[in-house]
Amino acid sequence: MNIVAPAGSYEKMEAAVKAGADEVYFGLRGFGARRNNKNFGIQEILDGIDYAHSRGGKTLLTLNTIMKNIEIESTIYNFSRIYEHGIDAVIVQDLGFLKFLSENFPGLTLHGSTQMTVANHEEANFLQKMGLSRVVLARELTFEEIKEIRKNTTIELEVFVSGALCIAYSGNCYISSFIGGRSGNRGLCAYTCRKKFLDENNKSAYFLSPNDQFLEEEVKKLKEIGINAIKVEGRKKTEQYVYETVSYYNEILNNKDRKSQSYKLFNRGYSKGYFHGDDKLMNFDYSSNFGYKLGEKVSGGKVRLEDELSLGDGIQFVGEDYERLGGVYINKILADNIKKEKAFKGETVYLGRIPENTKYIYKNYSKELHDSINHEMKVKERKMKINAEFFAALDKNPVLAFTAENLNGEVISAECERETLKETAKKSIDINIINEKISELGDTSFELGDINIDYDNKAFFSFSELKQMKRECAEKLKEKLLDSYRREGKTVKVRNFENNYNNSPVFSAMVSNKEQEAECRANGIEKIYYRQFDVAKESKLDKIDLNSKLVSNLYQILKSKTDKKSVDWNLNIFNNYTVDLFGSFDGVETIFLSPELNYEQLKGIKSKIVKKAMVIYGYLKGMYIEYPIFEKEYKELHGDHNDMYRVVRNGLDNMEIYMDKPMNLIPKLEDIRKLGLDELRLDFTFEKPEEVREIIKSLDTGEGKYNPYCFERGIF
Repeated sequence: MNIVAPAGSYEKMEAAVKAGADEVYFGLRGFGARRNNKNFGIQEILDGIDYAHSRGGKTLLTLNTIMKNIEIESTIYNFSRIYEHGIDAVIVQDLGFLKFLSENFPGLTLHGSTQMTVANHEEANFLQKMGLSRVVLARELTFEEIKEIRKNTTIELEVFVSGALCIAYSGNCYISSFIGGRSGNRGLCAYTCRKKFLDENNKSAYFLSPNDQFLEEEVKKLKEIGINAIKVEGRKKTEQYVYETVSYYNEILNNKDRKSQSYKLFNRGYSKGYFHGDDKLMNFDYSSNFGYKLGEKVSGGKVRLEDELSLGDGIQFVGEDYERLGGVYINKILADNIKKEKAFKGETVYLGRIPENTKYIYKNYSKELHDSINHEMKVKERKMKINAEFFAALDKNPVLAFTAENLNGEVISAECERETLKETAKKSIDINIINEKISELGDTSFELGDINIDYDNKAFFSFSELKQMKRECAEKLKEKLLDSYRREGKTVKVRNFENNYNNSPVFSAMVSNKEQEAECRANGIEKIYYRQFDVAKESKLDKIDLNSKLVSNLYQILKSKTDKKSVDWNLNIFNNYTVDLFGSFDGVETIFLSPELNYEQLKGIKSKIVKKAMVIYGYLKGMYIEYPIFEKEYKELHGDHNDMYRVVRNGLDNMEIYMDKPMNLIPKLEDIRKLGLDELRLDFTFEKPEEVREIIKSLDTGEGKYNPYCFERGIF
C-alpha cells in the first residue's frame, strides 16, 4: 500500500521522499486545488520528477480543479513539457479535462481527485472505463463503505488518512465562491468553514469546523482489504510535519510500532474522521492550529504540566471559552525556585506573568522535536537499490556494470570498461575489499544491493581506477534511468465547438414541495423538477431516485431509468469539453451550467449535441455536508461580515447550507436571452406560494431586486 505525500514546496517534496513516501503530489503554479499555496514552477517540477525517480519515488501532478475553456487549451505547452519529462500521473477533477488528457497524451496515468466526490462502486467502475487508473475516495466514507467499494471494483483506490477535513463534500462547496469569487473548485477556498458563527439562539461557536483526521492502526485495516494507497494531506503544512507524518505511516506499515508526534507539529484537534461513523468529527471550540494542551493555570504564574516543557518551546494562553489571550517562547522555567532547562509531566512550574483570564496553557511549538526532525532531515538520505557486476582478469578488459529497475519494471543497465589488465598482482586482491570499494557509492542516489564479482586472483588493478569506473558508471546509470521515463511529444488536437442557438428558451422550475409545484403549474410553468441529493453514498444507494428527470450525481446519471433527463449544475459543468461529455450520456437532454460562470464565460459555452440551460433565480446551495451537525430541520448561522446562511437537514440526514439571499438574474433577462440557451430555471426552496407567484410574474415585468452573485464578476 503506497504512501502518497504532499509537496507544497520543493523542500517539502524532499522531506516526503526522505521519509519514505512512495509517491509525492504537487501543483503547477496557477493550477490545482491549492492554488494559493507556493506550488512549483515548471523547472522545479522537472527537477522534482528527476529527484524522486532517481530515488525510486513517483510524482503526481495536481490539475484537480474545474477548468475554463481557455485554461484547458493554454495548459498544453507547459503540460507537454511535464508529460515528456516523465510525470507518473496526473490528478484531475474536471471530467471534460480528463477526456481531453486521455485523448491527447497516450500512456498518461490519470487519477480521480477526491474533488470528484466518488462515493460508490458504480461511479468508480465507470471512471475506470473513462481512463482513470485510480480514484481518491470521498473522505466521508466509513470503513464498511470503503470495504464494500473495494469488493466491487478493480480500479486502484486511494484513501485520505490524515490532515484537514473539509466540512462539505469536496467539489460541492461554493460558499467562498458565492461570497467573494474565490472558488474552492478552483483552488482558492476562503475557508469560510473555519470562521466563528452565531446561531439563532445567540450561541457563538465554530459550528462548521471539523477536527483534522488522523488514522493510526486503522491504516492496517485498509491494507488488509486491498486499498492501494493512503494519502497524507498537508501541502500547506511545514516540512517537519510532512516528514514526521510520512515517517510514522512508513514505520507502522512496516510493523514498527511507535506513537505519532504529528499532533505536536500541527493541531486543531484530531478525530478519526468518518472511518468509524462516530460523533467525534467536530470541534466547535477552535479552528486553527492551537497546539495541544500542556496544562492548566494553578495560581499566579504557576502551571501544572500535563506534558514536558523545555526552554525555547512556544506556548499560548487560552481562556475558558478557548479565546487566545497571548503567547510566548519559554526563556525561563522555575520549579521550587530552581531554574530548569526542562520540566516534566506532573510538575508545577512558574512561567512568569500569565494573562489574568487564562485557564489553559497550550503548547504550539516544541523546540526539541523541531531540532530532532531538522537533524534527521539533514542527515537522512533516500537511496535506490542497484545491483553490480565486476569482472577483472589478466589480459582482459576490466568491466563494471550497474543495473536498476525503474518504476515501470524496466531493467536499466550501465557499463564501464577499461584497457586490458597486463600487470600481475604481487598478492591476490581480497574479494571482500573489492566488494567494499564498489559498495561505497558516496553522494549518489544509489545504494548497492546484490554484487557479483568475477576475479581471477591474478590481475592487478588500482582502487583509484575502480573508484573512477564506479563514479562514471553511476552517472551513466542515473542518466539512463531518468531517460527511461521520458516520452515523445505529441501533437495535441484542440477542438472547435459549434453551437445550437435558441431564441425561445423554455422556463422550468425546481421545487421543494407540492405547494410550490401547484403554484408553478397554475402560472404556466409545466417543466417541474424536484430537488435531488448531491452525493450517492455506497450505503445509501437505495435512497437515490432513479426516476427523477433531474440528476444531481454521477450514480444517478449512470443508473437512471428515465430518458430526456437534465444534469444539474452541482456536477460542475464549466467548459465545452465537459458539456459535450455529459451530453454523450444516454438519455441526457439538457445540461445546467455552473452558476460560477459569469456572463462573458457563458457566451463561450457551445454545443450541438445537448441542450444548455442555467438557473436564473434561486437560493444557491453553498455546501453539501454528510455529517448531521445539527439536530434541527432548519437553522440559521450568522458570520462576522453580515453574512447569513440557512441550514437545512435533508432526507438523508445530510446538511445543506444555502446563501441567505436568492440569486436573481431576472432583471437581466433580455441579456440572458442573447446567450441562446434552451432552458432557464427558477429554483424554489424557502418560498411561500405567494412568493413563487410573484417571482414567476416578474419574468414578464423584469421587476425584482437584481442579485448577481458570480454572474457579473465570475470567479478567480
